[in-house]
Amino acid sequence: MGSPRSSLPPLWLLLLCVVAAARRASMARAQQPMPPSFAFSWLDYRSSFVAGDTAVIKITPLDLPPGDEARRSLSFTATVNGRRGNSTYIADVAAHHAGEPAAWNITFVPLRAGDFVVLVGEERFGVAESTLEFAVAAAGVHPSASLASWTYSGACVAGSKASVSVALRDAFGNGVARGADMPGGNGNLKVSVSRSNGAIVEFKDFRYNGWAEDGRISLEFVPVVAGAFLVRVQSDDNTLRGSPLLLTVNPGPVYIAKSTCSWKYGTNVLQIFSKLEIFIHQKDYFGNAVPDIHPFDARIVKRATNLSVPVADLLIEVVDDGTRLLSFKAVDPGEFVLTIFDPKLNQKISNMDYVYNVFVGYCDGSNSFANGSGLAHSVAGSVSHFMVYLQDHYSYPSPIESAWLKVQILSKNGASVNSTISPGELNEETFVGGHFSTFVGGHFSGGPTGHQEKIIAGNMRPNSFNVSYTPKFAGEYEIWVQCGNIVINSGNPYKMTVSTGVVSTDLSTVVTFVRKVKTSVHNEVVVQLVDPFMNPMIHLASKLRIQLTSADSTTPMNAPSFTAGEFVDNKDGSYTTYYVAKNTGLYRICIQFEDAQLKPCPFEVHVVQDEDFSTVQNDIISVRENESVSFDVLSNDYIAGGQAVVNFYPPLHGSVLQYNQKKFRYTPFEGFFGNDTFWYIIFDKHDNIAYGTVFISVLCRPPQFISLPQQLHATEDTIAPQFGGFPGIKIAYSDAAENISVMLQAQSGNVSLAPMPMKFHQTSYDVLSISTGDRYGKDLIFNGTVEAINGALRFVKYIGNEDFYGNDIIKIYAMSRSGREDAQVPIFVEPINDPPVILAPESIFLGGKKSIEGYQIFDKQRDPFESSIVEPDLQSFPGNKSHLQLVLSLEVHEGALMVTLTAGIVATAEVKIEGNNYWQPLQTSSADRIVLRVAGIRFRGSVSDCNNAMQRLFYQGRSNETTLVIIVNDLGYFGCYPDCSMKSGTPLSTIKTIRLLIRKSVKSRDLCKGKNHNKKTRKLKKTASHQNTSTSSSDDAGYLSAPATVLSSGGNRSSLRQRSPRSRRQELELQPLTMSRNNGDQDDQLAEHKDK
Repeated sequence: MGSPRSSLPPLWLLLLCVVAAARRASMARAQQPMPPSFAFSWLDYRSSFVAGDTAVIKITPLDLPPGDEARRSLSFTATVNGRRGNSTYIADVAAHHAGEPAAWNITFVPLRAGDFVVLVGEERFGVAESTLEFAVAAAGVHPSASLASWTYSGACVAGSKASVSVALRDAFGNGVARGADMPGGNGNLKVSVSRSNGAIVEFKDFRYNGWAEDGRISLEFVPVVAGAFLVRVQSDDNTLRGSPLLLTVNPGPVYIAKSTCSWKYGTNVLQIFSKLEIFIHQKDYFGNAVPDIHPFDARIVKRATNLSVPVADLLIEVVDDGTRLLSFKAVDPGEFVLTIFDPKLNQKISNMDYVYNVFVGYCDGSNSFANGSGLAHSVAGSVSHFMVYLQDHYSYPSPIESAWLKVQILSKNGASVNSTISPGELNEETFVGGHFSTFVGGHFSGGPTGHQEKIIAGNMRPNSFNVSYTPKFAGEYEIWVQCGNIVINSGNPYKMTVSTGVVSTDLSTVVTFVRKVKTSVHNEVVVQLVDPFMNPMIHLASKLRIQLTSADSTTPMNAPSFTAGEFVDNKDGSYTTYYVAKNTGLYRICIQFEDAQLKPCPFEVHVVQDEDFSTVQNDIISVRENESVSFDVLSNDYIAGGQAVVNFYPPLHGSVLQYNQKKFRYTPFEGFFGNDTFWYIIFDKHDNIAYGTVFISVLCRPPQFISLPQQLHATEDTIAPQFGGFPGIKIAYSDAAENISVMLQAQSGNVSLAPMPMKFHQTSYDVLSISTGDRYGKDLIFNGTVEAINGALRFVKYIGNEDFYGNDIIKIYAMSRSGREDAQVPIFVEPINDPPVILAPESIFLGGKKSIEGYQIFDKQRDPFESSIVEPDLQSFPGNKSHLQLVLSLEVHEGALMVTLTAGIVATAEVKIEGNNYWQPLQTSSADRIVLRVAGIRFRGSVSDCNNAMQRLFYQGRSNETTLVIIVNDLGYFGCYPDCSMKSGTPLSTIKTIRLLIRKSVKSRDLCKGKNHNKKTRKLKKTASHQNTSTSSSDDAGYLSAPATVLSSGGNRSSLRQRSPRSRRQELELQPLTMSRNNGDQDDQLAEHKDK
């Protein structure tokens, strides 16, 4: 065998191998293609745009690798205000890199006005983002997006000004800046006022004021009619957003000259001893009813004597808003003048007097009656009659002059029918007062027994009258009959029905048909039947027929290619039928009612092929709120002839821009979500008209974080905040009724919920469910409405993991069916000092072979446990962990310790020599590690230094049993500030006493396990801390706080808060309890002594 040196390769061979390997690596790097880079710039240096324009970013590739695959994999991005791609700020983001690189670009449509920065990058090769600034100005005024509102309020007094403000907006909701021009000044802005039923209401003095100080357009007008109205503001025949506005016009003060009076029963002829009743209508200057109670008085003068007539029972009462009723009893016959006036102003109502006549008569409203066929039923266009019989209280005839009898025939829609009244002379039997009577030759017979009255025409007043009338319009009517101011039939009207007449074929027409139709489809024909007075005729469908006629006459003919259905009664006088033409050509059609044809007859219908008609399919699109979407409405439509003109009706909840005959852009109004629609009309080259509908689904944005705290603070191992929860976390979501989900998760801690106040009257918006997401319970999940979740977020608490301090992050995930939004809230956990932990048993048997150095105290191979020193504050220490140092003291009562110290801790060591009871510095100049034989050793070092020293600790002594005392002091250091300067407090110490046994006085196995042979349970003792700190339910006595004077390590003795000594989970697993734990006000706990 050769020597070892001869087996090694020569040096020159090693150098040759190294050089070859370096060359191969260099060649491999050279063969790898360099990643491309790109330069981005505005096309033609244009960086200013108008909302709705197309912005173009030019892409200049640098070091572009060859091959189409690499080019196709490119993925360019554009981000504005943290939103990548389509967002509230830009839309239609698209990268164009399919052709020559010189023509590559990125296009998008800016939506919001303002100054922005776009970040442009490429994801495939990880190209860094470039920034480009651009400015966007608002587009032109868009009527449907402009907002109309009241300048002050939607209420005013008749005759005063009502002011409307118009916030001009473009189609994207941007405010149009105030300029020199005055939009609307040429009449583009108009105001109309109407009632809820659509009736137009007049107003005065419309005025366009132009720009106001607040940057809006000001409009004024003067309403003069009182009531509730709808005010529509329009521009170019388009209604502005927010319109119609609700306007309430209140009447002005009572104006005596415009106030009026009217007789209650429409007549000024009164029967003696009846009550005079006249309405007073209080009016303002414009004639509006005024509900205020105004003081009025009345004066009555008899014309014959021109003397005032005293009235004892004059009464003026309120019967309706603005209407009062003046009444008194008429006790004298004759002609009188009634004057109603304002006593303070001495001004008469309407500047006029009211004349009335009181006649002597005894007509009784209950006994007088009317009779005849015309009282209950009539036919439009036919003369109808009925008789009126006047009787007094005792059922005797009560004759009056014909002029005193009044008959009114009124329909429910307000129309009236004129009637003719004449003294009754009917040569027919008439049922009168329960008896058949005959009025012949001026004699009335057949009344009550023994009562006959002779009436001589011209000399006697009649008591019966013949009423005739001819109605024109069918419907329900009321017939009022009055004897002066006495309403017969006990003050109630008679109900009468007017039915339609016969069908007028001259007035009845074909109202609906289409002149050009497709083959083999059902085509609608609608016919309207009326009588001579245009009353609709119903229930006549069986008398209508549709017929095909010849070209030169209206003679019916049959054709197998033409089929028609029966007419259907629409119950409003119209009738509908359908026909089908299977062949193309010209068809002449007539509608026949009984034996007559209805106009037009014939009407011509051209039946053509389907290709000659445009076919429209409805479109369905979706867009998120506050964004915009463009689409082609004709993409799924067939246009006959290939050319079309497209118009549209604007939607209710968004704006639509039409760029050409097929491309549209829809932008929902701010804050709107849900469903919207608009209609479009197509006019093709064949004069066909087709209608299409665009159904738009406006989706909510994912929940948005509108408020987040910048930094939260907590304390190590303490729930924060102490009371309530962290403020400042708030979420916005448009759909207040939708259930959303919010999850909170801490990286190095747990999120919990503080007690929340109870609501006694909960609504559906207050329902909230709370759960934990995983089996560890670290996630906190809320499910409910945004209102309920925001209420719960105010009670969120945080506690870090055990012994954790430093920077942590609370992650918040807000989810809805529209998507997810993430946020992070930083939280700084303030550290507090934790006492060090000594993991070791109470007894150790020093068995095995004794070395030169003695018996090894802590032997991993011998012992079934691993003894060590743990500093809880070290786990989350953010700086160099060696900077967190301890003072370790090791001392035996008998014998000596052999310990090996490394060079780094020699300078801090202090020792006790056998026989001495004081510490003295170690006097040595060695810079290397040293081995010492001492009774005690104390030094300052890191946790690793302390554990290394314990593993190299040996015992030498004559006694078979001694005691090892271990004291660990943390010097008060327990963390660091964000700038990593050390943080210190009052030092804490931990003492551990261990029995060291050389011979087996008891079974070694039992000693190692810490078994108690007497099986007795002893009470653990409480041991007070050296710091006089109060113990809590989580504190373990077993650690002693050493005063700063015991071990001085130069730390800063600040008054920072620290917790009382307590046990650790690790120590509970590896070390028995030697002292009692304080559980508040509970009794001391009993524990079995167990050594490991």
